[in-house]
Amino acid sequence: MRAIALAASILLAWHQPSAAEESQTAPFRADMSVSRHYTDNALDDPLAVSDWYSLMRGSLSGDFDHDFGRTTLTLDGELRRFDTFTIENDGAIGLEGTTNMRLSGSAEIQAGAFLRGQRKGDAIVLDDLAIGTTTDKILGGASLILGLRLTPELVSTTAITGFRERAGDTRFEDDLAIPFQLEPDRDRITVSQGLTRSLDGGRAIGLRGTVERTVVSEVFDEPVALDRLQLRGEVGWQREDGLALALAAGADWLRASFDLVDIVRPSIEATAIVPIGTVKLRGAISTAFDTGDTDDLLVSWLRRGEIELLVPLAEKLAFKTGIFGELRDNLVLAYAEERRGIYGELGWQAGERVTLLLRLDYHRHDADEIGFAKSRLDASFGLRTQL
Repeated sequence: MRAIALAASILLAWHQPSAAEESQTAPFRADMSVSRHYTDNALDDPLAVSDWYSLMRGSLSGDFDHDFGRTTLTLDGELRRFDTFTIENDGAIGLEGTTNMRLSGSAEIQAGAFLRGQRKGDAIVLDDLAIGTTTDKILGGASLILGLRLTPELVSTTAITGFRERAGDTRFEDDLAIPFQLEPDRDRITVSQGLTRSLDGGRAIGLRGTVERTVVSEVFDEPVALDRLQLRGEVGWQREDGLALALAAGADWLRASFDLVDIVRPSIEATAIVPIGTVKLRGAISTAFDTGDTDDLLVSWLRRGEIELLVPLAEKLAFKTGIFGELRDNLVLAYAEERRGIYGELGWQAGERVTLLLRLDYHRHDADEIGFAKSRLDASFGLRTQL
């Protein structure tokens, strides 16, 4: 979900950091988290087997001021290691750079690029036999955003982004099969244009159009192009007491080569943040076409809703819980899925920059039309620190 980002883009469409804010930005920052997990479904499959695993995440970032503005570089990595089912081990490392350049009092450019490598472990399960697989991926992309203040209240935002994903051959455990490419390559370019007008009382309205082309290759006889056109109106409102509402609504049209898909669906992305005393409630709903995290050969139509509650229990102790529900229509394979889950997290700030976390997650995934059902319970204890 990008609900909070959506609210920020509407309500803070033209935010210029003050000198006080810039002075608080540390030149170098490091974040690290280590957690120990127990799961009752290590293979994430209807064949449920339990295991323990360790998850380590870290990032190092730095800000560099120059004559044109500021550049931020971030190096991050992730490792997941299972005790028994090592075929599920994952790893990733990435580098990202972003530069903000203020051209004048009414014009600003943000340019960014990233490169990321992933190694994903998985399994092909046949009855009670699990065959481990390993797939390497390289992902990269770049973006350019131009912001123009046309009037004191009206801002124009133009964005161009490009993305490329390359999957290597999938390798099989104990060389049980010759490696071959199971996952597709993807190339995507997106162009969007938006206008946002600020109103009195912390309100904003806007209009945004987006054109996108995604080319999926290596898993079909010929590359398949997905063309998407989106037009949405945007409304946002934020009060000083923390209440925030944001809504983007319109229509999405998606068409694929060879008449595989030609469909129009409503496009909705909304969030509400409601403070109730010391408690904070957040709710969000969205609809979207998904070409990445999908079990379909090409694209899924996704509808999702979620609610999260944050409850401070003491000065340094807080509890967070949430539920979500998700419906997916796999457009090429022509069957539906339902996913839902609930989680709870207890966080204790043990030091100025150290937080201890105790978390419990439960997920359920059903596809009745193909006789598929699985669930997963994950319990973890972890430490998060900032330097």
